[in-house]
Amino acid sequence: MALLRRRLRQLGYRVRQFRYRSMMKGLDDNARRLSEFLRETEGDVLHVVGHSMGGVLIRQVFEQYPDPRPGRLIVIGSPLLDCWVGRRFYRMHPWLGRLMIGKTVADHISRSTDPVWHGARDFGVLAGTYRFGIGALFKSLPRPSDGVVLLDETRLQGIRDHATIRLNHFGMLFSKRCCVQIARFLATGTFGPAAGSQVATADHGADLAALVK
Repeated sequence: MALLRRRLRQLGYRVRQFRYRSMMKGLDDNARRLSEFLRETEGDVLHVVGHSMGGVLIRQVFEQYPDPRPGRLIVIGSPLLDCWVGRRFYRMHPWLGRLMIGKTVADHISRSTDPVWHGARDFGVLAGTYRFGIGALFKSLPRPSDGVVLLDETRLQGIRDHATIRLNHFGMLFSKRCCVQIARFLATGTFGPAAGSQVATADHGADLAALVK
C-alpha cells in the first residue's frame, strides 16, 4: 500500500493506514478495530480505500457502525460475496487450510453473504481481470479473476459504480492507472472515462483517505 499511499498524498489527500492481523484475528474483531481507528481519525471528510479483505472489513463497518462524516468508499480486488480461493485451500485440509487462509478469511467464507449493499455511502468497486496469483495454482479457478479474487465475487449490488481493470490482485496496488481511477471516484463518485484523462485531486488537502490493507 506504500506506493498507493504516496500517490494519494501527492494528489493532496491526507492519508492514514490501518493495519490488521488477518491470520490471528477474526472478521468481527478486525471490523471493530477498524471502526475505532476511523473514529479516532480527524477530518471533516473521510474517504476509505481498501484492498482485498480490507474491502470486506470496510463493507461490514459501514453497514454496522457507519461513520457519520461525508466521504466515499472504494474497494480494490475485494471478495465481497465469497472467496473461492479461500474455500479451495480450506477443502485441502480443514486444519491446515484454516492456518493458511487465516481467521478473517475463514470467518468470511463461513457466513452467508448478502449480495446487496445496505450502507448509505457511495461505494465503488475496482476489480482486476489479469489472472495471475496464488489462485492460478488451481486449474479449476473460474474465469475471469485477478488470480486471487473472482470477478463475480466483486459484483456487490446496490453500489454506486463498478469497474474492471486488466491487472492482477497485487498489481492494482502498484498501478498508476488504478490510482487514477481511485482518485476520480473519490472526487466524483464515478470511475468515469478510461484511465489516462485528467487526474482528480483533493481540495487543498482537506480530504482524508484512510487505507485498509
